[in-house]
Amino acid sequence: MTWYVEQLHRDGSVLARVALQGNRCRIGRALDNDLVLDDAHVAAHHAELVVDDVGAAALVDLGTRNGIARQKGRRVERIEVSDEHPLRLGQALIRVRHSDWPVAPEQPLQTRWIWPWALLALAAVLAHGAWDVWLRDLGERSPPYLNILAGSAIALAVWSGLYALLGRLISGNERFFTHLLIASCGYLIVVSVDWVLDILAFASGWLWPMQISRYVMVLVVALIVRMHLRVADPRHWPTLRCAVGVVAVGVALVPLAQLWISERRFTQVQTLGQIEHPALRLAAPVSVDRFSADAARLQARADAARKRDGASDANDYEDD
Repeated sequence: MTWYVEQLHRDGSVLARVALQGNRCRIGRALDNDLVLDDAHVAAHHAELVVDDVGAAALVDLGTRNGIARQKGRRVERIEVSDEHPLRLGQALIRVRHSDWPVAPEQPLQTRWIWPWALLALAAVLAHGAWDVWLRDLGERSPPYLNILAGSAIALAVWSGLYALLGRLISGNERFFTHLLIASCGYLIVVSVDWVLDILAFASGWLWPMQISRYVMVLVVALIVRMHLRVADPRHWPTLRCAVGVVAVGVALVPLAQLWISERRFTQVQTLGQIEHPALRLAAPVSVDRFSADAARLQARADAARKRDGASDANDYEDD
């Protein structure tokens, strides 16, 4: 029956562990402590773990500036230890554990085969690419299918390889086929979301699905990068996910702000860019007379706007 004090990394891994000798354990930055914390925000003799006669443990602050806390920002003078919740000393984290407390069960080894699913997802990407090239083939010569598909496969392999290299350097596990599976499935999800938005815009006669398409794609790509980073660097993921969110918001908002400043609008999409099969159309049919009347009104509005813009430009020229 022994008490242990552990210094923790931010991800929860143990950096150092000492066993309590007697009924006291002193913690701080000075070298004569039982547990030395190399943290500038920790005092020379910061806190002391005290075990009473009945075996209960408490962490006591030794009158320091930054104190001790169970939760960040809630400084206290004494903490009764009843569980393995991390405790904060300055910016350092410690955990107090008892040898009689149960530990988490053993985790099974990873025995699942990822590579067949990764290759299957890659084959689906190449099949979609071949189908897309075939639909766009309107020339007399057949397009270079092999070069196009090989380029797609190489791009996915390089993308996956970079994340695998990152994982190898940081955590020691490359997991190339896991990254290939994420990249291939992510590509298929991006294509599917884009197709769904196009179909929705055509079927309903609304432009907003196409107007938000770019920002939806940014969100989807951010989620894909999120999965890559979580696999490659699980230890630092709590910090990386904030960085991914900030970058995704910036990529979406900066072009939006630039467009609004320059053109006073939020999107360049003004018309449907692709016509789908008429059977997908959900809007009610419009007669030729009504269509002609609507077109005439639209032409009149466009002419009036053009005249206003011309008059405004002329006035600006005279002022100059």
